[in-house]
Amino acid sequence: MTSATTGGLTGIVAALREEIRPLEKRLEKPMRLRVRGIRGLKGRLGDREVVVMATGDGGERARQGMSDLLSAFDLEAVIAIGIAGGLSSDLEVGAVVAAERITNGTGEVPPPDAGLLAKALVGADVRAGAVYSHSEIAVDPVAKQRLWQKVGGGVALVVDLESASYARAAASHAVPYLVIRAVSDSRDEALPLDFNRYRKPDGSSDRARIGRHALMHPSIVPELMQLRDRLRHCAGRLAGLVEEILSR
Repeated sequence: MTSATTGGLTGIVAALREEIRPLEKRLEKPMRLRVRGIRGLKGRLGDREVVVMATGDGGERARQGMSDLLSAFDLEAVIAIGIAGGLSSDLEVGAVVAAERITNGTGEVPPPDAGLLAKALVGADVRAGAVYSHSEIAVDPVAKQRLWQKVGGGVALVVDLESASYARAAASHAVPYLVIRAVSDSRDEALPLDFNRYRKPDGSSDRARIGRHALMHPSIVPELMQLRDRLRHCAGRLAGLVEEILSR
């Protein structure tokens, strides 16, 4: 896979709209588009032309959304962003990890683009590390510790649902890619509820059921709001980093 050049169209994807909204707000002259029913935007970020899309959460939706985007546009590179859970003890909430290695239950995926990775690591607050894409959300310290042991530990390791799917789709189209993740919950933290119980058959979150559960259990609402605020903070950091990468 060759390194990305300085011209052409760059794709930027995330699983959730909330993860990519701060980046959408930075676009100049945005134009709405649809790729097989998924909404996106095309515009300029600095002097670069980009197409931005939220694929939906879960490995299958990420794979399909990325594949559809790559089929619809002639992209020179893809950058995937979003939140992740921390597995390494030295990763605090808000820490940013640029993936130098991505694995999931079926093994290691093709490596990210070396040139894009080098540009991401120019930032003093960005760590190079490994990303593990799991089939389930790691909701508490016990689950995170088990994953840590399963994947053999290592530094700057985070867990998500989608990165491996994004990476494999990009590699199958011979498009250079980069994955950047920001930590929304540290290794020693538990999420407000077991989100795995509120996932649809395709792996995506059932927000209606989560909302109903919150209405019936109002004590968890402050924790859900805190998680939302963390997501927004992480998304803002990632938007700034992507803009910096594309300007280098």
